[in-house]
Amino acid sequence: MRAMPLSVYRYIFRYSKKKQVVVILMTLALLPLAPIPLELQRRLLDDAVANKDVELLVWLALLYVGALLLSAGIKLAMRIQRELISAQIVHSLRRSVFYCIYTIIPPSKIKASAEGKDVVDEGAVVSMLSSEVEKLGGFAGSAISGPLLQIGTLISVLGYMFFIEPLVATIALILYSPQFIVVPIFQARMNRLAAKKALKVRELGNFIVDQAEEELLEQEPPQAFTNLTDTILKIRTKFLMTKNIMKTINNLLIAMGPFGVIAYGGYLAIQGDVEVGVILAFVSGLERLGGPIRDLIGSYSSITDARMRYAILLSSFPSHVDADDPTPMPKVMGKDVELEI
Repeated sequence: MRAMPLSVYRYIFRYSKKKQVVVILMTLALLPLAPIPLELQRRLLDDAVANKDVELLVWLALLYVGALLLSAGIKLAMRIQRELISAQIVHSLRRSVFYCIYTIIPPSKIKASAEGKDVVDEGAVVSMLSSEVEKLGGFAGSAISGPLLQIGTLISVLGYMFFIEPLVATIALILYSPQFIVVPIFQARMNRLAAKKALKVRELGNFIVDQAEEELLEQEPPQAFTNLTDTILKIRTKFLMTKNIMKTINNLLIAMGPFGVIAYGGYLAIQGDVEVGVILAFVSGLERLGGPIRDLIGSYSSITDARMRYAILLSSFPSHVDADDPTPMPKVMGKDVELEI
């Protein structure tokens, strides 16, 4: 027997180490491709179009399309691998939940169960085996490669922008940086609300499981049921309000980046200090930064949410002992499996 990892990342590594390495290698292969389209856009305008060089225009256009196709192919392979990791972790978590709650159980609870006492909250177990492990599994696929790709893309694109025009890049960075202060403040509140909601949903499941069926049929919803659903609605409403306010602030801050670059870069172009192609490359670069910034914020939210959910999961186990033997993925495509469409 071995202990359940206290960290969600350690659990993910335990059951998907090799697949995670493959995804990380794919991510590292993507990073050098991020600034290539920006440089090609700049050269298309400043070198090919400005000099009316059709042959150079064709070659640069072919390179641009080739870079896009290569990037798309790597991303497709990476997405498939991430989904396989998520499926593996959901599969393993379900076995771990069962093992911790039913297989390894304190002797006092075995005795209580023999005496006819209810020692397991079946509603909570159903919630853990269904929605809770699904959400943790969904996070597992991009737990490492997601932040690595987003941070790497930000560094690559910003590095390119600083190399071309440091002052304009600094303005863009200043306009984007407040997000990294705003997000943790809002995310902390969202995590508290998500934890409360998860526990209340478990209570709702326990309530339904504990009630005799004949006491519920053809009856108005009991007051306890109504109170629980009302509480869940209030928590969900607060969560959605907080989430949408954070998104609005983030979108406004992201929109300020192109404005600052066009305003200041346009002034420099009028003065003859920079070429128009540089401004176009910067605007395109900011668009490329906007996606990774949003994804990085989403990754931060997912990481904190996963840690919270995993902690709640562990706190529900009477014993933090996991199975010794690995849980390999079964064959999901083959003669023994029939798919109905």
